[in-house]
Amino acid sequence: MDKFKNLVIVSFCLANLILACTTSQKKQEKVVKQDTLTPKVSAAVIQTDSLAAPQQTPDQLIALFQQQPSFSTLDSVENALQIQLPALPLEQRYKLLAQWQKVLTPLINRLDSRQAKLLPIFDQLEISWIDGETTNNRRKRVETKFQKGLSPEQRLLFQQLLNHHIEIKHEEETGAIFHLSPSYWKSLFASNLEKDDRKFWDQTALENDPVIDYDAGLAIDRVTLGDWAFYWEQFLKQYPKSHYKKEAQQNYQNYLSHLLVGLENTPTTEDNSNKVLPEVALDFDQISKRHPGSDVALSIVSFRKTLAASKDKPDLLSLSKSSIIPLAK
Repeated sequence: MDKFKNLVIVSFCLANLILACTTSQKKQEKVVKQDTLTPKVSAAVIQTDSLAAPQQTPDQLIALFQQQPSFSTLDSVENALQIQLPALPLEQRYKLLAQWQKVLTPLINRLDSRQAKLLPIFDQLEISWIDGETTNNRRKRVETKFQKGLSPEQRLLFQQLLNHHIEIKHEEETGAIFHLSPSYWKSLFASNLEKDDRKFWDQTALENDPVIDYDAGLAIDRVTLGDWAFYWEQFLKQYPKSHYKKEAQQNYQNYLSHLLVGLENTPTTEDNSNKVLPEVALDFDQISKRHPGSDVALSIVSFRKTLAASKDKPDLLSLSKSSIIPLAK
């Protein structure tokens, strides 16, 4: 009996010893496993932090994009600009905007090797014009129809372009091209510029680099041209020291000149006569009523009076230049 008791005690002790050794080994393996994972977790945290606060400057990233244009490097530049612009001196913000414009604009067609295949598809679109349709509504209608003819992969690519304000437009004699909308500069930079220059980009984005003349005719109705010319007149009077004063003056002159002169397929005057066409006279009257007493309205009055008093058929371009009231330089 004593031998049996001793055997039981020895077996129990041996079992406890084995259990203790096994538990200790598992604890050691767990510690080793945790130690092995720790560097990976730390690395992930470091990587995330570096993305949230990029170490590279916008200058460096812009240089990288110039060498390797792609959507990924484009995202990197935009991310850095959004984070770092507010802390930069105002002068440096304008400098970066001009620098990024110069680099990005000619490279928007080289972000993806598949881009070029989109252009022939766009060129095949047949979209009729709708009377009274705004440029913005037409653009949306064209984009909707265009995407229906794309494969899923092409639709994703096109959406990537749109996310960066890159559109496809049809250019006379060239065909479909990629176009960087001014809304890109408004969204990325305007909030970090002076108040007057934020207004500059608001209007510039609205106009969206308009093609005023197309197929020897006005592509924009006269009343809209009058409204735009009036905007830039008021802008220059209110903000005579704007960073974009030169561009605003050019817009004012160009819009008024096209408004007064017209083009071959959208003339201002009757053939062999100094009489303004009835539909043009109605547009001129509407513009003058919308902006009474403005330099735009006074320029229209001067143009019509000089035209009516001319005995011979005048050079309309020269007449418009002499009729447009110049804004202070």
